[in-house]
Amino acid sequence: ATVSHELRTPLNAMLGWARLLRSGTLNQTATARAIDSIERNAAAQAHLIEDLLDVSRIISGKLRLNVRPITPMGVIEGAIDAVRPAAEAKDIRIQPVLDPAAGPISADPDRLQQIVWNLVSNAVKFTPRGGQVEVRLARVDSHVEIVVSDTGSGITKEFLPHIFERFRQADSTTTRSHTGLGLGLAIARHLVELHGGTVSVHSDGEGRGATFVVKIPVMIVEETPESGRGEPGIRPTSGSCMAFSQAPRLDGLRLLLVDDEPDSISMLSTMLRSCGAEVASANSAAEAAQLLERFLPHVLITDIGMPGEDGYAFLRRVRMLPPERGGQTPAVALTAYARAEDRTRALLAGVQMHVPKPVELAELAAVIASLARRPM
Repeated sequence: ATVSHELRTPLNAMLGWARLLRSGTLNQTATARAIDSIERNAAAQAHLIEDLLDVSRIISGKLRLNVRPITPMGVIEGAIDAVRPAAEAKDIRIQPVLDPAAGPISADPDRLQQIVWNLVSNAVKFTPRGGQVEVRLARVDSHVEIVVSDTGSGITKEFLPHIFERFRQADSTTTRSHTGLGLGLAIARHLVELHGGTVSVHSDGEGRGATFVVKIPVMIVEETPESGRGEPGIRPTSGSCMAFSQAPRLDGLRLLLVDDEPDSISMLSTMLRSCGAEVASANSAAEAAQLLERFLPHVLITDIGMPGEDGYAFLRRVRMLPPERGGQTPAVALTAYARAEDRTRALLAGVQMHVPKPVELAELAAVIASLARRPM
């Protein structure tokens, strides 16, 4: 019931505003509000789906880490920056107390950022307006400790043993005041354990805040650490993404777009044409194969999951063609198949770039410009 509610709520807002936009009855102010609402709810739903996929990976034992030596300070700063807009909206102060000498640790920087993001966003969510969240990083003996404490609603003694369980929430009634699936803390605990660490929680009860402590072992053999500063955020906020107005120009480029979803074709074609590109589109691999040799695009953008012949088979067929018939056309896989193994399979089939959906439009334009060797 909770999953159904949380997925349907943003969908309701998106569909409702989209139908109002179609009606043509909205003034300029309402139109801007509609667009903001659709974008915000789409981002929220993408977040929910990613959490559900992470839980599926955890249950099936398929969640993997890309581990390397890092100093955690920059990664933690990135997570705090991603949460800061939500904190500022509630007038909550996030106070970082970070030791730059803590570490190095052997960790996946994206997953470490996800751990901190989940803990800090959880603290902001349950802290009332005007409260404070403190994030501390320090070296303690053979571990690095990340401590997230808040002045929020606290946790009852009865619920403390269940705080890291999947889909468990202190208030799961239909009258609850906080939304969410109850997955963030469960995912954080599993990710911490995959790093060989532990996570614990302490609270003195309702209304007295909570403190989460993550402990991750420092590296036994100290290597030259790669700075975590500037790592890409796994939960980018709209403020951290390149605005579409900053997208590179694609004037003079011929692009072939292949997707069996008409709405996706229409949206992407409109976007790419607004950047100056000449766009031909196909709804199937068979149609795209015929267009390819006539149109000879500079860049091919193809979906993977398509009926009849999927993107993998289509790409392999393209790579068998001679260069003068388009066989060496640079290709982008733009797909909802976003796992590491999907990326590997696409690269082996002959693409140069694998871009998961939903895509930032400016990012896609930058990828195309790069493949076409255009200055950005």
